[in-house]
Amino acid sequence: MAMVKLTVRRPMVRALSLMTLAAVPLILLGTGANVFWLAAAAFAAGMAAEFFTVVWSTVCHLHIPERLLSRVGAYDEFGSFASIPLGQLSVPFLAAAFGTATVAVAGGALLAVAMLLPLLLPSLRRIEVTPAPRAAADGG
Repeated sequence: MAMVKLTVRRPMVRALSLMTLAAVPLILLGTGANVFWLAAAAFAAGMAAEFFTVVWSTVCHLHIPERLLSRVGAYDEFGSFASIPLGQLSVPFLAAAFGTATVAVAGGALLAVAMLLPLLLPSLRRIEVTPAPRAAADGG
């Protein structure tokens, strides 16, 4: 609900930067943190994910022609979820080889890097979202 009134000048930079919070629960899990800190980190990661989802959806609808939205969405979903089975299948073997704590911390670090890598693209960093002009019915 806060996103309705919030205007962020360069939203993708903030959204991807905040998504690094998704790495914190994994890192805490690997370091043996107690359940309170894990829950707090998971809550913060969830808030960051929701912020990212709103920003990503808004950016897509503003910058992608309507006729291409379904195709771009399909590629986005494929790229976002295609690697999940590979990760799920490899974790038991990696944990057996390196230990569960090491795999959790390394996975968290890898996740944080994956969220920051797109920020190397200047075109992505420059994306702006400007508020829509007020309609004549609003008196503006």
